[in-house]
Amino acid sequence: MKARSVKLGSTLALMLMASGSFLASANTNGYKMVLIEDTPGVTALQAGQFDQGISETLNSSVEVDNFSRQMSLCVGFTKSAQLDKAATACDNAVSAAQQLHLVSSSDKREMRAYALTNRGVLHLLQNNNLAALADFSRAAELNRSDVSLHNLQRLELALNKANNGLDLAMVSAD
Repeated sequence: MKARSVKLGSTLALMLMASGSFLASANTNGYKMVLIEDTPGVTALQAGQFDQGISETLNSSVEVDNFSRQMSLCVGFTKSAQLDKAATACDNAVSAAQQLHLVSSSDKREMRAYALTNRGVLHLLQNNNLAALADFSRAAELNRSDVSLHNLQRLELALNKANNGLDLAMVSAD
């Protein structure tokens, strides 16, 4: 697991959720999602306790910025297959990243890239490869982080393999 710091009022660390026991049980097929460290519910989400993590995120009395909260909800709802709620949370995280005023423009781009990356994973689970590709591509344009590039390259490879299989099937049918 990698961590990277971002200024957001106080310093927060982004936790990159890589393939492992957490994601293996969540059916994201090796795509990475991002959580904000020290946000209520993150520990439960990392442990695969999605309902508990969502509940802690929603019901915490700890003051948390909207971006961090929406990122946790995006991941939690995505992992628990509550895709309508995940879509709302993921869209809210993208919007919240753009609306932060006390953050440098480079940090704002990085945060938006992570929100787009999460939303891209949601799109994959919704069987919307084109929307996922658009989000992963935009994330990589905003910030060429390991997670953004990993997800984009993984999807492009999968799409190329699918396209090659289609081409071979069309040739065989003739």
